[in-house]
Amino acid sequence: MSTSKKKHTLLLIDDMPANLISLKSMLENENREIICCLSANEGLQVLLKEKISLILVDVQMPEMDGYEFVEIIKQHPNTSNIPTIFVTAISDEPKHINKAYDLGAIDFLFKPLVTEVTRKKVESFLKIWDYDQELKKVNDQLLQKNKELEQFANIIAHDLKTPLGNIKSLIEFIEEDHILDLNEGASDLFEMVKSSASSMSKLIDDLLYYSKNVENNEGKMAVQIEAEVDAVIKLIRIDNEIQIDKINLNHRIAFQPIAFKQIIQNLISNAIKYNDKEITKITITYSQEERTITIQDNGPGIPAGQETKVFDMFYTLGQTSRGDSSTGIGLNLVKKLAERNNATVHFNTNRSEGTEAVISNIEQR
Repeated sequence: MSTSKKKHTLLLIDDMPANLISLKSMLENENREIICCLSANEGLQVLLKEKISLILVDVQMPEMDGYEFVEIIKQHPNTSNIPTIFVTAISDEPKHINKAYDLGAIDFLFKPLVTEVTRKKVESFLKIWDYDQELKKVNDQLLQKNKELEQFANIIAHDLKTPLGNIKSLIEFIEEDHILDLNEGASDLFEMVKSSASSMSKLIDDLLYYSKNVENNEGKMAVQIEAEVDAVIKLIRIDNEIQIDKINLNHRIAFQPIAFKQIIQNLISNAIKYNDKEITKITITYSQEERTITIQDNGPGIPAGQETKVFDMFYTLGQTSRGDSSTGIGLNLVKKLAERNNATVHFNTNRSEGTEAVISNIEQR
């Protein structure tokens, strides 16, 4: 049976032919295909072949009643989301209604059916079905875009990192064996090449990490804040000109561990890279009452009006105070990873007092 020309296909199940004829006459519409079945088993066979938008099923039937039918279809992923209405002559006692809702039915129609009420309910649930299909379509498109992004990043990693690796090897060779042979001008150009190769390598790594981690992190776990912060600090170049203070970090929160480490690493690294003081001072504080982690620095602050722009993909503030490069991906990744954990990140900035990065709405553990 082909239903391609119809917008919706309705499945009506009742062991009494007269009831099916009456119900079908109420619901017939040029945009609907209506399939009638005299048993629940027959209805299950239809569900194997047709895409159904709405099911109306009688409760009292021989062999398999409506309750058993709904229990079966709700266990199968291809049919579990089909809206189902019970059509019944059983009294509307709470025990019957509760049983139906527990099984996954969305509503009741009580016999004798009132034509206008029946039509309105069906129209309403078909609209819900339409919205659900549109939402699924959008979700499928998003999943496809994410797959394409990851594939693109893998292509970048393969096609660019190999020749870039060769360039870096040549740079190391020149630096080891010929750096003393270069005059001052050539030496400066060499440093520019070296810096550009390093920047390109970081950009590729950031893109690859971004594509794999924004949507594909493991679930939340208990994270010990201080332990994770200490692990990040060990990975970052810390010298005598950098002072990091930790306040009230001996607590646990619920967060994806990899995401939390990446967020902290990006925020601390930025506080160091953009700092213009002789001594870089960073204070990391956890507040149980406010459910926040703040990373306060004594740097130059973010220019007015750019506190939210810095989270845009590829947006940068220019050369960092320490001469390091920025890809403009890190803070966008921070924002996405925080959102994946139902948290938010924003900056409070003052040009004379530095910048405060705030991770808010953190789930406590």
